[in-house]
Order: sequence, then structure tokens, then C-alpha cells
Amino acid sequence: MSNAEPSIPQANEPTQIHPATASASLPSLPTKAKNPEYSLRFSNRNMGEEKRFLNSIKKNQIETALKKLPSEHVQSVKNIILDYDPLAHRGLGGSELIILRAVDMGTEEMLAVLIHELGHNVDSGYLTPKEEKVKSAFEDWGVPLYETDSSLDFYSISWTSDEKRKQTAINTDFVSGYAMSDCFEDFAESYAYYVLHNKDFKRLAASSEALYAKYHFMKYEVFGGAEFDTADGIVKEKQRPWDVTVLHYDFSEFLS
Repeated sequence: MSNAEPSIPQANEPTQIHPATASASLPSLPTKAKNPEYSLRFSNRNMGEEKRFLNSIKKNQIETALKKLPSEHVQSVKNIILDYDPLAHRGLGGSELIILRAVDMGTEEMLAVLIHELGHNVDSGYLTPKEEKVKSAFEDWGVPLYETDSSLDFYSISWTSDEKRKQTAINTDFVSGYAMSDCFEDFAESYAYYVLHNKDFKRLAASSEALYAKYHFMKYEVFGGAEFDTADGIVKEKQRPWDVTVLHYDFSEFLS
């Protein structure tokens, strides 16, 4: 494993993507299904009448993207809100909810943020503990995580608790600077990178024991052995972006 510390760009908007399960800050929403396949309910905020057609397009783009992902992952989300306030954060995910800013963000970036936020819901709602008896050293907003929670196998690659990295962890053990924020962002960033930049992730995994373990976890524990034919595998092994959702990718590759 390399000991070199890569240069990671600073965030332009450091709080633009939020942690997975900030339940107290999430609105209470009805969960009556409008899409029977995925039990998704769409709604919007701050949308004027002139945005109605745009809202329909964005909803279609989101549904198209989600249909390319495992249905059991998508079922961890019940509500999606499109926020048309240009000052809103780009995304928020957790507690069966995703909120996306629907303006001043291109389709490619919006869908990357969608997949990142879906990763939070997969982490907290799909990978669940078999029993809740023995508490671990990890907590999610004060809520204890239990030893049988399979997400702990991912967290423990680079973390000793939800916010404390292992002393041996270095920058190249993470797919992005934002992934170093806490174990939950590490999971969500790795999830999005696996989906949209799979060949790049695989290339980096060959140079880092920690990234190899994270790739292996995503492949076998999260995606059941499936991989994506996305990106080209051309990466700079000593450098990382701030967050993976702003990296260019070919959306048609993902859809194919």
C-alpha cells in the first residue's frame, strides 16, 4: 500500500451532501405508493407553474436511472422531493427519503447525487442488522449500530468509530476527500463510484488494500457480484477528487 498522500481539492460547497440519517431534520411525509414497482412517492418544493414540464422530465430521468439499479436498493427509498430553490443543498438522503436540488445542476450531476443519496439509504435501510443485541463502537446520529449490522464490515476497513479514522488510514484509502468525512460518507461515495466509475474504482483498488476491500464489499455484499461497465480505468493513483458526484461520466454507459 502506498504511503503517499495525494492532493485533494477543497470543497466548493462542503455541506452540499448531507449524512444519511439525520432523522430529526427530515420532514414527515406520507408513504402511499404512486409507483407500485418501487413504491416511490414524488413531490416538489418551491416549484412555480413554469417548472411543471421540467419537473416531469426530471422525474422521468430519475426513474430511468433507478431502474438500472437493484430493485431491493431502490426499495429502501419511499419518498423523493425535488427542490427548485437554487440555494438548496444539492442532496440529502436517509430515512427512506431523498431530496434533490432540481435547478442549477446538470442532469449528469443530479443523477450522480441521486445515486450517492441512494447509497445512504442502502447503507441504513437495506443492510440491516440480523439482531440488535450487542452494540458496536459506531453510532448514527446517536443511534447505536449493532455488531450484526453488515455495514460494519465496510466501516471497519478505514474507521474505528463513525467519525474516527484508523491511525493507519491514508488519503489513498478513500475514493474522494468527502469520503474521509465519516464512515457513512465513505460508504455513499464508494457506492456512487462503484456504479458510475466502476473501471476506475477497480483500477484504484489494485493499488490500495483498503480500496480493494471496499470494492470487494460493494461487489459481493451490496451488488451480489454484479459490476458496471462504466468509466475507462484511466486514473491518477495518487490523486482524489473532493467528491465523486462532480466527476464526468457517460450516462449512456450506465444505462446500457
